[in-house]
Amino acid sequence: MDESTLIERARAGDEAAFGELVGRHQDRVYRTAVRLVGSEDAYDVSQEVFVKAWRELKRFRGSAALSTWLYRMTVNLSLNYLRSTKRETDRRERYGPGVSEKPPAPGAALEEDEFKTAVWAAIDSLPERQRTAVILHRFEELPAAEIARIMDLSTGAVESLLHRARSSLLEAFRSRGLGPPDRAGGEG
Repeated sequence: MDESTLIERARAGDEAAFGELVGRHQDRVYRTAVRLVGSEDAYDVSQEVFVKAWRELKRFRGSAALSTWLYRMTVNLSLNYLRSTKRETDRRERYGPGVSEKPPAPGAALEEDEFKTAVWAAIDSLPERQRTAVILHRFEELPAAEIARIMDLSTGAVESLLHRARSSLLEAFRSRGLGPPDRAGGEG
């Protein structure tokens, strides 16, 4: 069944249709929450996203994709959670695999671990909006236009956030004497 039909059925109170929508989107909602709040709290944030989505589905206008609406909720609820709890999560859990896609050369595991630690520290040091844009772009592989809809910004503003974040990350890498900046995965 196509998504628009499921949305209409869920709006009419069809819990099975809503369950199908949850099934289609739960992995990316959870994955985004893990990167923003850590694995320990991502399940709770994800559940809160879908409870809120169920309550507010009638207000979903459909001017953006349902995935965009859910990403926006996930980002907002995750950031609210972080602000309210002032929790610091393990960077390895938040950013997980994908920081460096190349496996380390034999004997280079320590160097790779130090590099990843520096990447996580640099990402954590970014201002909240830059960090959010980087997570959505780099880890969720979303284009700037979609991030703009999620963050309620213009595409140009998101591109500017990504540019400033990239510059800050490059400077952090250079100041730590790290190798070529493209080891961080290029785009940001």
